[in-house]
Amino acid sequence: MSSPLPTAAQWPEISRLLDEVLALGASERTAWLARLAGANPVHHEALRGLLATLERVEEDDFLDALPRLDVDPMPDRDAPAAGQSIGPWRLLREIGVGGMGTVWLAERADGVVRRRVALKLPRAVWGGSFAQRLSRESRILAALEHEHIARLYDAGVDALDRPFLALEYVEGQPIDVYCRERDLPVRARLVLLLQTTAAVAHAHSRLVVHRDLKPANILVTSDGRVKLLDFGIAKLIESDTTEATALTQVAGRALTLDYASPEQIRGEPLGTASDVYSLGMVAYELLARARPYRLRRGSAAEMEEAIANADPTLASTAATSPALRQALRGDLDAILNKALKKNVDERYPTIDAFAQDLQRHLDGEPVRARPDSRRYRVVKFVRRNGLAVGLTSTLLVSIVVGGSIATWQARVAGREQARASSEVERQRAVTDLYVETMMSLDVTATDHPEALTRPHALTGGLRQKLDELGPRYVDKPQERAAQFRAVMLQLNYVNEFEASLAVGRQYVVHLKAHGGSPQEIVSAYTTIGRNLGLLNRLDESEAARRAGLAWAPGEDLDDDDTKLSRMELAGDLGKILTRRGKRAEALEVLNRAQAIAVRTSEGTSRYENGLYLASYFQAFDEAREMQAAQAARDGMERLHSLAPDTRALYLKVYGVALMDNGRPAEAETELRKASEATESAFGRSSLNSARAVGLLADAVMRQGDYARAGAMLDDWARSLSAARSPPSDAVTKHLQQRRLELAMLAGNMASLRSLAVADPAALAPPAQTRNNVALLLLDAKALALLGRGDEAAAVTEYIRTNWPEPGLATAECVDMQLAIADVQLASGHPDAARATARALVALFDRERATTGRGAVSAHELEALASARLGDQAGARAALAAAKGVQPMPPFPTDVAHAESLLRRAAVLRAIGRAGDGAATAAQALQLLKAQSPDSPRLVAARQLAG
Repeated sequence: MSSPLPTAAQWPEISRLLDEVLALGASERTAWLARLAGANPVHHEALRGLLATLERVEEDDFLDALPRLDVDPMPDRDAPAAGQSIGPWRLLREIGVGGMGTVWLAERADGVVRRRVALKLPRAVWGGSFAQRLSRESRILAALEHEHIARLYDAGVDALDRPFLALEYVEGQPIDVYCRERDLPVRARLVLLLQTTAAVAHAHSRLVVHRDLKPANILVTSDGRVKLLDFGIAKLIESDTTEATALTQVAGRALTLDYASPEQIRGEPLGTASDVYSLGMVAYELLARARPYRLRRGSAAEMEEAIANADPTLASTAATSPALRQALRGDLDAILNKALKKNVDERYPTIDAFAQDLQRHLDGEPVRARPDSRRYRVVKFVRRNGLAVGLTSTLLVSIVVGGSIATWQARVAGREQARASSEVERQRAVTDLYVETMMSLDVTATDHPEALTRPHALTGGLRQKLDELGPRYVDKPQERAAQFRAVMLQLNYVNEFEASLAVGRQYVVHLKAHGGSPQEIVSAYTTIGRNLGLLNRLDESEAARRAGLAWAPGEDLDDDDTKLSRMELAGDLGKILTRRGKRAEALEVLNRAQAIAVRTSEGTSRYENGLYLASYFQAFDEAREMQAAQAARDGMERLHSLAPDTRALYLKVYGVALMDNGRPAEAETELRKASEATESAFGRSSLNSARAVGLLADAVMRQGDYARAGAMLDDWARSLSAARSPPSDAVTKHLQQRRLELAMLAGNMASLRSLAVADPAALAPPAQTRNNVALLLLDAKALALLGRGDEAAAVTEYIRTNWPEPGLATAECVDMQLAIADVQLASGHPDAARATARALVALFDRERATTGRGAVSAHELEALASARLGDQAGARAALAAAKGVQPMPPFPTDVAHAESLLRRAAVLRAIGRAGDGAATAAQALQLLKAQSPDSPRLVAARQLAG
């Protein structure tokens, strides 16, 4: 009597018991079943049948475990052994053992050709089905000739009727082992996978499905070449060989379960998509270094269930490290997910399609596994062409976002973007502009990649597209205005000021013609004025700012945004008036803007005028400079969020104020944060970052730590040389300026000799004198310190001749005149030095700025020049004026303090007070301990100290 069949209600419990027994080892299952037999015969019989079936279907492949045949085992005397001959092959050593077959390393025994092969041999007397299977593999392999497929050299039957296959012997490691032992990066693993896909694609082109793709069948040689092995269960997909046969019925499940496709698990007909899935599993493990299915027990039944029904975990989620997760996120997640789709129709249709997406990812091109959105294509374009375009990372991000415009002033950008985001059509117009620009440049990158290496290639394409889109928006003035604003701010942000200026003027004309709001027009004038200022067209910059403030006057009717814009422009006007030496009007404008800010603003605008005030007092009153910078910085710290470039600006101004007040150690802390924020906003190779790093190095060298400052500059220079594109001329000159400053402070004569340049035009063409004045002045002082007075004088004369607005009451003019007076003294022209110094004293008196370090230095230079001219009375009066400045302002460095003492010591000696002069020089010596041994300062101090 047969055992009763389980009812539908009994299957859930049987399923639970099956999970329990599958978690046991094979040796424990019999006892477990025996205990169940008496308690529940129906469950016992059902589970016994299921386990028996499982044992039959979980046979491994032809090399590892072929189906059992009802034949007698081979007699021991016929078992293969080293030295035996199988056909024309001599066995050397066994290299592989499976449930039914062995693989031997063999060599040709008949002398026809010298070759070593992998010889496949049986472990049992051959039955008909196995002979059929072996014969089929030989026919398959004979049709496959590919550099990444192990070749078939021979197939036949020996004198004892033992079939054999002689295959190419591959000395290599399974692909997973090869990658793991060498800890290969993702890119190198993808290269190996592409070799594998090429081999599988070749087999598919010969109508052969491998059906057992797994790491053990993909070997990699020591020189990194893939070899695909074992077509033992491959199935011809020609129509006349796909019918079910005794072979497929008996051996069709001889596969490796971990890499089997869902259709293999379900016993459905197989096509090339089955290999796509299996290779997707291999790729997943190689790239994520983890399995795609999370199993609780790891049993075969649970694995089958996962393959058939469970969605694989995203590779980036399963990956074992943050860096790996980042590398897999996006394209590779999408590619692997598509290769592992349960439904064949959703999978890659061919192995070639799979390979093409992998190659596209390597080439930085859009992959087909992801939705072909315009934004996605833009991202891929930027990544693919970033090197050729040579843009900063911030520019790339801003263009990719398309309409989320970055501007050099983050607060303005935030407000403008918020306005655009609230108006969907305006935002869409900006996005369309950016995306269509990228699409046009994508074509250029494909057809003429060299075009993207030209300066301004990307932003030129943006302006061209802006012009092209004009007719489309002729009836949409608001959307067109948003496009003008976006491009104006974009170009300003990447330092293309002339281009930004041109677009800004178009923008203003458009706004006035189409009823633009006062706030929009004032903001446009703000950007225009800043661009003109950055281009050193100061007259035009001042005029633009005045015009913006005068537009549609009526402050009582303004909304808060318009009031804020007017306040910002007022601050800008105060700043340009400061640069033009119109200090009285500048202070009035800045104070008025500050009063408005306190009443109406809660953001950065409330504290921005503090930055302008700090600049106003620089070189005229260090104490008030510090007060303004401190207030601005403290206010900034109270804000919850600031863009990196805005934060950098506050920190930089505060750091400079700390240095001007003799606190370089504190300045270093602030300027380090400013440098990090600047690099985050603009990229390491930008001029903004160059200036930030230079200021940080300045703070270090002002502490007398010249070695650390030099190492900092060297590290920066190395990082620039390793960058994708060479640094700009402005960046290179800034590095040269900081190296000169370091050598000057340290008194390092060897460095000064290598860095000083006699021809000033080589450092800066005449039109660029203002932009490079700091470098030119350092060069002149270096030449003077080297005793090359005439050459130093020639440099200062070059500055005087090419300076656009001499004699202004500005910080840069003060620094310039002080340096020139110093050089005039060093080059033997005390009369010229006294005239320069007296002009400076008169300027400070006129501006009521008589308590700053600049005023003290001017009096000291006048006293020394008078002493060298023999005017002792004039020297005494000027020295008394210098000493009379109270409170004495701080010295920015020990070197500056020592130089002040040396000037006074020389004057004291000249007016007959040699003892006082010697004592003063001795104080200077104490401050010069960090100087290079050959420093002229040390020589002068020793001479004056007697």
